[in-house]
Amino acid sequence: MTVKSMISLACAAALALMMTAGCAAPGASLSLPSTKVMDFDAPLTLKKPAEPVKESPEVLFLGNSFTFYNDLPQTFLELSYEGDFSPEVYDYTEGYYQLRMFADPQDELGAEVYDALENYSWDYVILQDHSLLPAIQAEELMYPAARTLDKMAKDAGGCSVFLMTWAYRDGYDLSEMGLDTQATREEMQTQLSKSYTAIADELDALLCPAGIAFMRSIAQHPDIDLWDEEDGQHPSEAGSYLAACCMYATIYNESPVGLTYLTENLDADTAAKLQQIASDTVLSTE
Repeated sequence: MTVKSMISLACAAALALMMTAGCAAPGASLSLPSTKVMDFDAPLTLKKPAEPVKESPEVLFLGNSFTFYNDLPQTFLELSYEGDFSPEVYDYTEGYYQLRMFADPQDELGAEVYDALENYSWDYVILQDHSLLPAIQAEELMYPAARTLDKMAKDAGGCSVFLMTWAYRDGYDLSEMGLDTQATREEMQTQLSKSYTAIADELDALLCPAGIAFMRSIAQHPDIDLWDEEDGQHPSEAGSYLAACCMYATIYNESPVGLTYLTENLDADTAAKLQQIASDTVLSTE
């Protein structure tokens, strides 16, 4: 069985679109969260799913290429089957999309999301925003849409799960866009982590800390390349597998360690290391 993809188009990332409607003028600096780098090894305080976890939950992924690269939803589904869960997994994923587009009923894809949330029941709605936006303008451009989608998820009988994404391999530098704004990988991940954690806490939602798992993995296993070799932003196959393992642990509150499902080019030793990182990150909490 495969994920029932409602729409999945591999569009190129469009950062310029994100920087319209409410972003800073050229030459300005954005108002960013503190860039004092967090301790990525510190235990996390994460909300746990309601007990008991349903054996066959209805799961909807909303995201962009960070979700559909290497088919993260399908990997989550296959891991679930092996863990004796039988979820129904659907996704609305399209390149460059942001939560504010999914939350806009005037947007073509947003209208379909509205229909899905208003007319079907869901147990978990996965929310993944643009890869950079939560690091630089979460308050203005992420949080309002997150609140809208979270309310719709709750009205549909479910719980929101925020998929915290990972920093770019080399951080970011927006000077080419006329913005005096840069961050290292560690600073960017700190910004992303703080933004996703803040909105998940506000809404009493689940948080899948995949970005923090990335940072722990590169510290413990620097030989495992988690980023796409060409752009250094999207996940490699190993990166998507790590994120899927984190989602497994988040939703089921169970460790993925010992699951034998492998994606096409992933070896068992690498998978075992990533499973352990995911388990330690999500389940070894305060």
